[in-house]
Amino acid sequence: MPETLYDQVAYPSRPFQQTHPSRMALPAALFGLEFAPVATARVLEVGCGEGGNVIPLALSYPHATIVGFDLAETAIAAGQRTIDSLGLGNITLKTLDILEAGADLGQFDYIIVHGVYSWVPEAVREGVLRLIDACLAPDGLAFVSYNALPGCHLRLLVREMVMHHLRGVKGFEARLTAARAFLHLFLANAPDNDPTTVAIKTYCRSMLDRDPRVLFHDELGPVFQPFYLSEFVTEARRWGLDFLAESEGVWWREELFPSARGKAVEGLVGSDPVALHQYLDFLTARVFRQSILRRADRGVDRIVDHDRVRNLWITGSVRWPDAAVDLDSLAPMRFEFATGAAISLDTPVLKRALCAIGAAWPSAVAIADLPDAPDVREGLLQLFCAGHLELAVAPPPFALAPSPRPTSSPLARLQLDDGATTVTNLDHATIALEDAASRRFLKLLDGSRTHDDLRAAVIADGHAPTDAPGLVAKQLNGLGRLGLLIA
Repeated sequence: MPETLYDQVAYPSRPFQQTHPSRMALPAALFGLEFAPVATARVLEVGCGEGGNVIPLALSYPHATIVGFDLAETAIAAGQRTIDSLGLGNITLKTLDILEAGADLGQFDYIIVHGVYSWVPEAVREGVLRLIDACLAPDGLAFVSYNALPGCHLRLLVREMVMHHLRGVKGFEARLTAARAFLHLFLANAPDNDPTTVAIKTYCRSMLDRDPRVLFHDELGPVFQPFYLSEFVTEARRWGLDFLAESEGVWWREELFPSARGKAVEGLVGSDPVALHQYLDFLTARVFRQSILRRADRGVDRIVDHDRVRNLWITGSVRWPDAAVDLDSLAPMRFEFATGAAISLDTPVLKRALCAIGAAWPSAVAIADLPDAPDVREGLLQLFCAGHLELAVAPPPFALAPSPRPTSSPLARLQLDDGATTVTNLDHATIALEDAASRRFLKLLDGSRTHDDLRAAVIADGHAPTDAPGLVAKQLNGLGRLGLLIA
């Protein structure tokens, strides 16, 4: 295949939690749809790059079947080297053009198309939806991200000015240097007393802070096409697909528990979910969407029955300053969340549920194991919609407590061996390990060492024998809470 821009300049390859199949399955669970269990699912990623988003899935779910393809041969080759090093047998990466991909790939329960749709020509965008139609299982779900209007008008405005300045400039370094020169020119000389130029300056600064490779491919690439949600859904419906929800749970709150703003929009446009989301995009100047599609013939009950929450899992950082409060009393009890919010509750069953969630964090609690009461299910759903707690269709695939021979993620160890200080955890997130001692300790956790062996290694690293037990326990606890230990 001919060399692509992504062969010339590699795009950073990493996991994206919003694309995780369990995140995609959550609205299906709440809206009463069938979905495939993530642990045994078939997953396809279109435009997978080096596999940074799908290789962690293959590692975390050894009984799942993962396929990824990309047009850039160098990216696929790099991903294959990682797969070979990890010895993964449940993932296939291949070099393939979207326009040549079809039903022969097979049927998939989850299809991921992240960072592709707005950056390819119209024929390829149509090819994306055609491929989803050809390969999506009857109860399957597809994730498609794209630049959104109206908020992306500002990004377009800045891009058009920069692209005018880059006429005739070729090559990665030359285009970046010229683009930065223009952005600095605008920041230094555009007026500060005009609301439009002030907004543009904010975006110019964000572009200057961007990873150069991302800037080169995103804003400075040959195609940069945003869409209104209604336009995207119209195209999807041409292929027998329809909008289910956004991958980010916080955007469901206006459907499940409408605010005054949501009620006002509904009063104007009715209860159609696409119209509701579109008008909320208008009110928030939304710039990016991460939409989940389903087969259009799959009926959806968008009025959530709280009993559907019973089969889910929940997690979140919850603290309660007054530990002496009697949970069975009706006395108010204050709970604080990582979002900075705080609430006071006097319902005993809900107080007990939040204490259980906080005690288990960062692991998840099965809602079926919490007090079985409508107040609990409705309260947890409201806290999820407000962004304070996270719901999931299955527990996270990592261990909070170490085993007798602790084992860390082999992908994280491989990344450290390659000189990285940022690693992928087992919760599909990127973790920065800035402490060199923690990086050395994590690399020891290959399953061959007992806790005594680890204490000896810490002593050999220069620590006093009396300090070693505490240091080992602290490191294991920290790495467990970062989602880096295998169950």
